[in-house]
Amino acid sequence: MTNNSLASLLDKLPLGIAVVDRKYRILYFNPRFAKELQLPEEFRLWSSLLTLCPTHAPLLKQHLDKVAAWPIETFPCDVRPPDAFEFTVTDEITATSSPLLHMEIFPLTITDGVVKTLCLLLDSGSFYAQTKQQMAQELAAEHAQKQQLLDKLEAARGQLLQAEKMASIGQLAAGIAHEINNPIGFVSSNLQSLQDYVTRLLSIINSTEALLAPQQLPEFQSILTQQQFQFIAKDISDLLHESLEGVSRVAAIVRSLKTFAHVDDNEWQYADLIDGMESTLKIMNNQLKYKVTLHKDYQADLPLLYCQPRQLNQVFMNLLMNAAQAIEETGHIWVTIRSTSQPSSVEISIRDDGCGIAAENLDKIFDPFYTTKPVGSGTGLGLSLSYSIIQKHHGKISVNSAPGIGTEFMLRLPLQGEPHLRP
Repeated sequence: MTNNSLASLLDKLPLGIAVVDRKYRILYFNPRFAKELQLPEEFRLWSSLLTLCPTHAPLLKQHLDKVAAWPIETFPCDVRPPDAFEFTVTDEITATSSPLLHMEIFPLTITDGVVKTLCLLLDSGSFYAQTKQQMAQELAAEHAQKQQLLDKLEAARGQLLQAEKMASIGQLAAGIAHEINNPIGFVSSNLQSLQDYVTRLLSIINSTEALLAPQQLPEFQSILTQQQFQFIAKDISDLLHESLEGVSRVAAIVRSLKTFAHVDDNEWQYADLIDGMESTLKIMNNQLKYKVTLHKDYQADLPLLYCQPRQLNQVFMNLLMNAAQAIEETGHIWVTIRSTSQPSSVEISIRDDGCGIAAENLDKIFDPFYTTKPVGSGTGLGLSLSYSIIQKHHGKISVNSAPGIGTEFMLRLPLQGEPHLRP
């Protein structure tokens, strides 16, 4: 390539190029360099760059001296990158600033270990800025993608921990229920036998009165009066009846606990949603009975659902617990279970008249770890886990809520295979 061809190429490059000596005199420049720095048209070679650019003279001198002072072992440029910096040039007449200028300086010729000339590369900043912006956008997108993966991983980890925790609690509850069931069984049996024995003893005492001689009756009646026989006879029957009713209730709770927490229920099977809801309500009776009036509407001929019963029971518990906590003092909860024909599915509605959910929070309630409860009062995983369970059942979960009016969660679970009816 001839010198003329090289000069023509340098003149057409989209970069400003100049060569200066150690006295800052311009030995070469291309038109782009003069244009970007807004150099006067009448200046000539060997003019001082610092004189032509008085505003930026200190900045240019600082970087030129810095490069000229580099140790020789740092050369060539592929060992140490050029010195780079950015600045703008303001038009003194229009008082407008040019786009950001990006300048790189590196030593060009070195004689006896001394830098003689330096090369200046000047970019208007458009290409540089676009490349920088594109790289920043790519880095931001990559960071966002990694953050999403981390969030999903953390959510999956949290749900796994919650599921393992619930499984452990379920196994513990099932074991406790099994252990309680044995003494409850013989206590119930003994109370029934005791009730039978007391009935017989009272009958004997009543029959004895008829067998006594007339002269013995006053003394016998006096003993009965002193021992409050009439009161005891009535009260002991009431006590036994209440005790048997209490044991029966405990036995029902134990059965519900075993049904709710049974480890085998994790398998897919045909299950009765009404039984699952009733078992869950019995487990939660202590949280509901003091402040909630419960309204239940169950379809009589509801078909069985092919599902994982224990996981659906967990969803019911999460939604009922949220409904109870949304009611500050006293209120109502409506539970409805019915089937639909279009499409063939089962719908479960759990509605309360509690505090409701603000509109700006409705889109976030299923996000992992999102909670409006005070610190330490909730993990923010209940609704997220419920959403995952319903998704696994190929169902849908939706919510309608208004502050001060209440909240309704609607579950729709598809019926699969041949319909199985409740016995």
